[in-house]
This record gives sequence, structure tokens and C-alpha cells, in this order.
Amino acid sequence: MNIATTSNLRSAHTCKIGKVFESRRLLLDLSETEVASKIYINLGYIKAIEAGDYSVFPARIFARQYFQKYAKFLNLKVEFFDIYK
Repeated sequence: MNIATTSNLRSAHTCKIGKVFESRRLLLDLSETEVASKIYINLGYIKAIEAGDYSVFPARIFARQYFQKYAKFLNLKVEFFDIYK
């Protein structure tokens, strides 16, 4: 993936959604590390979702699946904002 493509995988909207994840995690008094170990997701992916930066994922399908898994764990009803389109 080149740098031009990578920089397009973050937006104001994805950052806002990431803050929702972070706020819920903090409300549950969980660290990023605790979440990663409980739901078996790489810590870097947890950080990326909370930052709204999907450039770390190797492909759209990984970003979407980990997003949904993390949302389910936090009991969040949020839709994946498909920045890949």
C-alpha cells in the first residue's frame, strides 16, 4: 500500500467513531491491553480503531471484522464507516 492510499484511511468521521470506542472502554475501566487480550485482537488494531486510522489493517475485510468484534465486545451499536470506498 502506498503512502497516498494510506493517508486516505482516516477521516474526521472515523476519528469520532474511534472516540466512542475509547469512551466506552474507559467507562468499563479497561485498558487497551486488557481488551486486546480478552478478545484476541492485536493491540495495534485496538489503538487504530480508537484513533480512527485504518491504515494499519492489511485489507478492508480485516478492518471491518475487527471493528465489529470490538464493537460487540463493548456492546456498541455503531456501523462501520467504510472509508475504503
